[in-house]
Amino acid sequence: MSGAGIGHASRSFTYAPPHRANLYKRLLTVTFTHTYYTQDRGLCGDFRATPSDATSQLMASLGLAFKNEGTGFAVFYQPDKLSNLIEYLRREARQPGASGFWTRMTFLLELTNPEFVGITSLPIQTKLSRVNLFGCNLDAHPREARARDTGPGVALLAPGNYMGGEALHEIVGASVALTVPPETRRVVVTDLSGAVVLPAPGTKDVAIFDGSTPDDPKHASLDFSSLPHDFYTISLQGANREPIDAPGYPREVLYVPPDGGNMVLLDLLFTQPEPESGGIYPLPSLFGAVPRPADCGGIAYELAFEARRTYWQYYVVSQIPGSQLQDVEIAGPGAEFEADAQPVRLPDGSLATLFNADTPLPLRQKSGQHFHLKGTRRDASGHKNRIALSRLPVAPAAPVWPGPADESATGTSEIFVYV
Repeated sequence: MSGAGIGHASRSFTYAPPHRANLYKRLLTVTFTHTYYTQDRGLCGDFRATPSDATSQLMASLGLAFKNEGTGFAVFYQPDKLSNLIEYLRREARQPGASGFWTRMTFLLELTNPEFVGITSLPIQTKLSRVNLFGCNLDAHPREARARDTGPGVALLAPGNYMGGEALHEIVGASVALTVPPETRRVVVTDLSGAVVLPAPGTKDVAIFDGSTPDDPKHASLDFSSLPHDFYTISLQGANREPIDAPGYPREVLYVPPDGGNMVLLDLLFTQPEPESGGIYPLPSLFGAVPRPADCGGIAYELAFEARRTYWQYYVVSQIPGSQLQDVEIAGPGAEFEADAQPVRLPDGSLATLFNADTPLPLRQKSGQHFHLKGTRRDASGHKNRIALSRLPVAPAAPVWPGPADESATGTSEIFVYV
């Protein structure tokens, strides 16, 4: 090997420090948690997060980076370009029709666990083809500190402690057919900020078609295809543009991709949109002085879900043909169980004693419920044997059946015990 070759090889082991333009800092982090998951601080890996198409383009133009972290996701920014981001937000706020700093990023959370609805405190009949959950940092508020917390506080992405059925909204595709009252003269669609997006500025009103008679409902059709996937409100107006509060209107909808796999749409605004707005944001308010770089970014959000509570039903079956169970009891802390007066015949023809819990119990990945069984079994010859189980099995994650009609967020868990 020549001396020149040796010199070239030695230079290959010399590393320059990274250029500052290549350094990234966290703008925000969103972590998914669920009380069903009792391991690893309740972290939930049931979603795959992606930015919407419009958000991907926006992030690329602003030098922002997205990272899916399995149990959440993060957005990063380049400190050297922070001033460019802030100036962009100011320019957008000065656009005609703008009423504040409403620029936002939209993220779609695709469900990867088919049992999610069953284990979560949501209406049990929830169908992703009809409704999705919506969250926004307009509703973000500080989470109570926990013993294991380190660093700055965490903001919850829901009006309460958990995202539940109140966050469900109808989903729509690119084309939406409407039936509206006969007094309707105008249909408008507004975005999160309240700005009218349909009809688009400078275009004709949405066409409204009359019914067969003046008293019949009218019809209209909306085309969302030019809009980004997001949260929208459909409203009706009368002859003098007065609002019409008809059944089903105003109608809040989520425009999402048509594949049907999304469970949650998240809107994350960069900064406080209006001076009176609540919420928590990754950038300080732009209504005052220019933010200091040290005060920007690093916000930690948590999207938290609560486990479903179900009414546990134990079917206790004797494994000895011709025998009968007598004086069987189930006891333990957390619930009382009452046996049906008559045995239940199972699909295989065997008879079971059915015990029903008097209160719903939470589903858990590793349940802390501890119930025990005792009683006697009399065989065909009349001989009696004591039976006892010190710990009964707990409710599984699936299947979960509907609970009482007036408790849509609960369910029923069936557990079969052979003694």
